[in-house]
Amino acid sequence: MKSISLTVILAAFSLAGCASTQKVLSKAPTEVFHSEKSQNEVAFCLANKNNTTPMDRDDGSKVVLLKNGYGGVSLAFSVFKEADGSRVEYRKQFGTIGGIWKQCVGLKSEA
Repeated sequence: MKSISLTVILAAFSLAGCASTQKVLSKAPTEVFHSEKSQNEVAFCLANKNNTTPMDRDDGSKVVLLKNGYGGVSLAFSVFKEADGSRVEYRKQFGTIGGIWKQCVGLKSEA
């Protein structure tokens, strides 16, 4: 019985540390990229490579969220229309990610 209670308490603490969508999106961007690819193309690519769906926001951006196993947001990409391409604001809350997403923005991934 004590082990079950301890497990529940540890799970509650780990979930409390998860970042909410609003918390991550309200942070300043970790990096900003400019792409020749359209907003829709970049958002679709990011979502497709991460098995998720882009969300339309009132500010005109398309947001792609990457979540950890507990449902907390690890990374957020906000994609805005910009001239003939797009601007991508990348926000990192925690965790690591491979470089394949850079292909979506038009950057080469790390070798």
